[in-house]
Amino acid sequence: MTFEDEFSAKQTDIIQLALEYADRVGQKVDTVYIYCSFETMYSFDVFYQDDKNNIVMLHELSNKGMSKSEIDNLIFSVLKLGNKDLQDIHKICQKYNRPMPSQIKLIYDNVQNKVKGKYSYDLFYSNSDTLTADDIFEQWYNEMKEEIEENHGI
Repeated sequence: MTFEDEFSAKQTDIIQLALEYADRVGQKVDTVYIYCSFETMYSFDVFYQDDKNNIVMLHELSNKGMSKSEIDNLIFSVLKLGNKDLQDIHKICQKYNRPMPSQIKLIYDNVQNKVKGKYSYDLFYSNSDTLTADDIFEQWYNEMKEEIEENHGI
């Protein structure tokens, strides 16, 4: 296998993880937005565009018949597994002597079965006294929410 094969396979795993969560809580999603970051630590999070063009975080997806503790445990598992997948991506980069992106944004169109990836090697928060990886994730969430709502007249 090549670097591209292994890197791509691990991204597919991450997308599958996000889709499995939506399926598990009984929610149809049109688009999955995945944020991975590695500057001083690993950070992973996900949000979705549902089939009604709402932009929702993991904890906002409907939970068909699940208790709050079941949902919380499931969310914790998704975030933990996503972080492990991100660590695996880092190992793949090391194995092939490639730089690890500081930020990976994956947008998976679940209707068209297409993925777009944006990779950056710049620092976004580790060089700031106030910003965290969560702040950068939330900025992206708000940008996408505004864009989708504008495009769909919500």
